[in-house]
Amino acid sequence: MMKKLFALLIAMVMVLGMSTSVFAASDGTITIQNTVKDKSYEVYKVFDATYSGTNVSYTYDGSNATFLAALQGESSPFTATVNTAGTYNIALKEGKTASDVSTFLTAQKANLGSAVKTATGDGKTQTLTGLDYGYYYITTTTGSAVTIDSALKDVTVIDKNEVIPPPDKAEKVANGEWTEEPESGNERTTGNIGDTVNYKVTGSFNRYQGEELVTKITFTDTMSAGLTPNKDVVIKINGTTVDVTPTYSNSDRTWTAEITTATVADDGTITFNYDTPSTYEITYSAVINENAKIADPENNTFTLKYNDKGDQSDTTEVVTYKIDLEKVDPSGTKLAGAKFKLYDAATAGNEIPVVLVSGTGDKTSTVDNVYRHAKANETGVEMVTGTTGKIIVQGLANGSYYFEETEAPEGFNKLTARTEATTITDANATITVTNQSGTELPSTGGIGTTIFYIIGAILVIGAGVVLVTRRRMNAQ
Repeated sequence: MMKKLFALLIAMVMVLGMSTSVFAASDGTITIQNTVKDKSYEVYKVFDATYSGTNVSYTYDGSNATFLAALQGESSPFTATVNTAGTYNIALKEGKTASDVSTFLTAQKANLGSAVKTATGDGKTQTLTGLDYGYYYITTTTGSAVTIDSALKDVTVIDKNEVIPPPDKAEKVANGEWTEEPESGNERTTGNIGDTVNYKVTGSFNRYQGEELVTKITFTDTMSAGLTPNKDVVIKINGTTVDVTPTYSNSDRTWTAEITTATVADDGTITFNYDTPSTYEITYSAVINENAKIADPENNTFTLKYNDKGDQSDTTEVVTYKIDLEKVDPSGTKLAGAKFKLYDAATAGNEIPVVLVSGTGDKTSTVDNVYRHAKANETGVEMVTGTTGKIIVQGLANGSYYFEETEAPEGFNKLTARTEATTITDANATITVTNQSGTELPSTGGIGTTIFYIIGAILVIGAGVVLVTRRRMNAQ
């Protein structure tokens, strides 16, 4: 009974076919599917096997005393009983599983002797021939077990250690640097409304996910409302562009592309389109639009599925910020009618165009005049403070900005230098700009005529005083 249970275990551990004949020694074959490129595979013979029809018996020669003691130990999944030939009959203990066997043999690898066969993975299939019938343990250079199996005629096993890893997504704005995966959270960058954000996703997939044949890989990307996709998806597998057209949904903010990785014929024959592992690189872009939230990230989530399951995803974020400018006099009174333009430098530099979002856009506005960074097809306007004395500029990337006053409120002097405002990561900027009251200036050049009026008046008064004094003296 125990022998039958042991044989059943073997069948469960990836035996795809079994003959009913008694095979000669040294003509056993093990085929390893889903081999990983440049990874070494080592095959160790654990037990001898004798087959007769559907019956099988396993024996160990006892050549390694340490391994024999482990086989006979309490934690062993096997029983090892000496027979009349001086070898040991091997059977599986009741209730033990393939996982128990794998764990035990992995721990005993140093006591299994030398590998009887080795091979180097090529991303496809490796066939090992000339094996005696027996129970074999196959491992890789990573030290993990591929499988445990018997060398029967044309036995096939699958390297089930490799799993499809999560995608790695990066982003950059315009000619910026690609983001890198942080220790926690998502990759994040910053940009202006109207900027183009470039995305790049890299990763790999295998012919099998564990023991499951992978026939299809599905890529999906979903953007939040503050991003407008450019519909420029390019998918490369192993460096070659794949001829696939993504489908769009969710107001075009979600795209999906399916890649057929293997096909199975009616007779069970498998045709693989790609090796293990195969790499992919996907590039696409989007524009930050006027719906972008302020100081709150716009998300873009990429997801990979195999056979319509096993979601693996990575999310990137892009953030825009705002600047609040308040115009006051020295006493703190809010000033309307101050006009500004925005620049990227303290002197000279480039004007940053903005458009009006809310408010009337003039000095009569009783609410804040709100502007945002203009998009490529929009014409910028001059900013004006209303009766609240404030203008708000939204949709700006982190950085330093410079407000140039182009017209001062009535009765106040115009500023002669630009005022700097700097947005800091995860924070908006607030600045207060003060205008000084104007003073009465001469209407012409030089010192003006007022002083002559004053001097003339003094002379007239002086002459009058002298005249009155003389008349009094003459009367006397």
